[in-house]
Amino acid sequence: MVSSADNQQLLQLLAAAERCSQVLAAALLDGQPDRVAASAVDMQHASTALSGVLQGAQRGGGKVGQALQQRLRRLGQELALQREACLRRSAFVDRSLNSIIPASRSMTYCGSVTSPYGKQARSSGAFGRISA
Repeated sequence: MVSSADNQQLLQLLAAAERCSQVLAAALLDGQPDRVAASAVDMQHASTALSGVLQGAQRGGGKVGQALQQRLRRLGQELALQREACLRRSAFVDRSLNSIIPASRSMTYCGSVTSPYGKQARSSGAFGRISA
C-alpha cells in the first residue's frame, strides 16, 4: 500500500488533474483556441506530476486503493474523449478552410498543370544543359 504522505500527495494531484480536465472540457465546448491551449498546458503539467508520483509509488512497491484506481481510469477515459474532441475540431477546421480556400487542398510546392489561380510556371529554357 502507498504510504500516508504519498497517498495525500497522490489525492491532491489527482484532484488537480480532474479540475484541469473539467476546465479543458469546458474550453473545448466553448471552442476558444486560447483557452484550449492554456488549459491543455495546465493539464499536461498536472498529469506529468501525477505520473511522477505514481511511478515513485510503483518503484517503492506500493499499491493504490480501488477507489483511486477507478478515479484514475475515469480520468484516462476523459482524456481519451477530449483527444477525440480535439481531432474532431481539427477536422472541422480543415473542412471549413477547404471550403473557403479551395487551393489549400493541394500541396504548396507540387502544383498540378492548372490550378484555380492560373497555369503553372514554365521553364525559360535558359539552363537547358548543365555540365560539370
